[in-house]
Amino acid sequence: MKILIVDDDPAIREYLEEVLNLMGHTVVSMKNGYDAIDYVKENDINLAYIDVDMPGIDGFETQKKIREIDPKVSSVMISGNVVDRLLKTPIEKGVFVSLEKPFTIEQIEEINKAYEGIRSPLEFIYDNRFGFDPEKLIGAKILIVDDEVEIITVIAEYLEGEGFNNLETANNGEEAIKMFNMKEHDVIITDIVMPKKSGMEILRHVKALSEYSQVIIITANADKDTAITAVKLGAYDYIEKPLDLGALSRIVKRAVEKKLLLDRG
Repeated sequence: MKILIVDDDPAIREYLEEVLNLMGHTVVSMKNGYDAIDYVKENDINLAYIDVDMPGIDGFETQKKIREIDPKVSSVMISGNVVDRLLKTPIEKGVFVSLEKPFTIEQIEEINKAYEGIRSPLEFIYDNRFGFDPEKLIGAKILIVDDEVEIITVIAEYLEGEGFNNLETANNGEEAIKMFNMKEHDVIITDIVMPKKSGMEILRHVKALSEYSQVIIITANADKDTAITAVKLGAYDYIEKPLDLGALSRIVKRAVEKKLLLDRG
């Protein structure tokens, strides 16, 4: 998951960053609510860990503003002592759970696993929340890049089954770059390790020519650190092998939405 940490205490931020990174999540941290809100305006996240007591704008107001920007985001509210209204706020309002300091690694792990279990239905509720023309969504230009033909075939067939009707494929990075130069695809799904040009080289090329085009990285576990670096360099998200095609489809849909939203200005 892509997790945002919002806390004015650098020790808490550092601790959560270390723990969540070790659990395999992509983590971004902010020291105040204002920076967090600005970040969500430009980037997608799945879950936010937000401190209740912060100077300037408190955790509740930060959480409210984040939900106004992206209603699918839920939050774990962190408090020095449990606040009654935390416990009375349903997930539909954006608060998944409250977390009282001091908290443990085990609590964080349980929260993340539980949230992963409900995340798909929550995201389904907000499908096409920006009101795009459905034809634009399914007609998005998508390029699938992998040197393994079987993987390309499986992804393409699954996405076609999900309704996408403008798919192209490439078997190496050099071929992908040539195709992108001609068509400037909306979304590129690419493996990291490939002959001729790597997924990272594709990412850099795409972002240099078309800032709004979205790149999704496919990675083996051994290349996970590189995939996380790719996200920091502008990739929309990454997904590990063996592929969860349902999860990949959801990522692609969100990436298409983001591209169309940026195009709309």
